[in-house]
Amino acid sequence: MSKTQYYQQLSSVIDNALLHLYCQIAITERFVPIAQRNTILSHFLKPKIKNTHYKIIKGDIKRMVLIGQRPGGNIEAKLNELRKMAMESKDKMNGAQHLYDLLSHLFNDHGFDSRLFDNGEITEKEVIYIIKDHIENCFELDGQQIAPISLCIQFEKNTPDMLLALINHTSLFIAEVKEYNADNQQTHILLHPTDKNNTHRL
Repeated sequence: MSKTQYYQQLSSVIDNALLHLYCQIAITERFVPIAQRNTILSHFLKPKIKNTHYKIIKGDIKRMVLIGQRPGGNIEAKLNELRKMAMESKDKMNGAQHLYDLLSHLFNDHGFDSRLFDNGEITEKEVIYIIKDHIENCFELDGQQIAPISLCIQFEKNTPDMLLALINHTSLFIAEVKEYNADNQQTHILLHPTDKNNTHRL
C-alpha cells in the first residue's frame, strides 16, 4: 500500500469515528462527558483492529483505543490531532509519488496500463505513454513538480473526458486535454499539480 493510500485510509477511519461520535451526541439532550465519548469511540474502533481491511493502520487504531483507557485520556482530541497530522503529511508528499499513485490507481482500478515511450516504438491503444526525458524535466531533485506532465493515449473504447474525470477525481493532479485528434482519437493530456504554489500552469 502506498503512502497516499495509508493516509487516505487513516483519514477515513478518523473521519468516520468522529462522525459516529457526533451523531451519537446529537441524539441526546444531555452533555456527553469525555469518559462517555471515549466509550463511544472505543466501541466504534475496536472491531476494526481485527478487520484485515485495516491491517496497514492496525497499530494506529490500537493506540487510539488505548488512549481512552488511560486516566485523563481523550480519544476525540487525539483523533483530531491525528487527522491534522495525516493531512499535513499527505500535503508534503511530492509530485513524483503522486504520479506513481495515479498510474497505479488507473491500472489497478480502471485497467489503464502505462509505459515509458521510446522513439520508434509501436504504440498500443488504451495505453498511457509517458516520455522518459519529459518526466525527468518535470520534477526537481526533491520530487516537486515544476512543469506539466504529458500523457499520450490513443483511445479505442474509452474517451478523453472519461480519463480526465478519473484523474481529477483522485485530486492528485489537475488534468486537461492539450490536443485531441478526432480522426484517430489520439489525445495529449497535461497533468498540473493541485497545489497552485508548486508551479504555474503552462
